[in-house]
Amino acid sequence: MQQMFQNYVQSRTLQNWKFWLFSHIIRPLFDSFNRMVSTASMADLRETALDWLDQHCSLPALRPTVLSSLCQLSTSTSILTDPSLMPEQAMQAVTRGESGNNFY
Repeated sequence: MQQMFQNYVQSRTLQNWKFWLFSHIIRPLFDSFNRMVSTASMADLRETALDWLDQHCSLPALRPTVLSSLCQLSTSTSILTDPSLMPEQAMQAVTRGESGNNFY
């Protein structure tokens, strides 16, 4: 799943660099979904997906997750100091083939 996510982020970022920013925000949700949701059966999938939604997708749960992602972006990219460099930084990150949360 991790490799599929990375490949998807790469292909979508090459189409629109803004997807790379979005991928940083949704990455923690993707990771928690992978850890928590079981695909052993349809019943397990349904039950664990609903549990995941309740625990990770409420506004109180999303706020710190998104804030943390935005803080990481603001310290590891030029988004605050020179936003015009963001398209180039996003393209470089996906073409270097870096994996996981650490794109830099």
